[in-house]
Amino acid sequence: MFIHVTKDFAVALAESEDFKHFKLVIDAARGDEKVAAALTGIATIDRDGHGWVSEAWLRGRDAAAAWQDGLTAMIAVAKKYGWVDEQQKTIRAHIEWIDAAAKA
Repeated sequence: MFIHVTKDFAVALAESEDFKHFKLVIDAARGDEKVAAALTGIATIDRDGHGWVSEAWLRGRDAAAAWQDGLTAMIAVAKKYGWVDEQQKTIRAHIEWIDAAAKA
């Protein structure tokens, strides 16, 4: 699954049934302040360039028990690698910058 920030800064969850892959896909330039605004309440980007996605936001995407179980299992795997911030209740995500890749 991935959280997609579009060129117009809309945010949506895509490929939500894929619990084996997790990333932010941002179709904007690095450092664009509109990205942080679009991700308010959803995710933050740390100094090292990692995304930290709100577990609460993710859980609000689908109430189905099977989907929630899949998300719980995905988070459990992420915990093994230290990719969960228990205090902030966030999950680390790789960031793919589409705009930067297109210009490279």
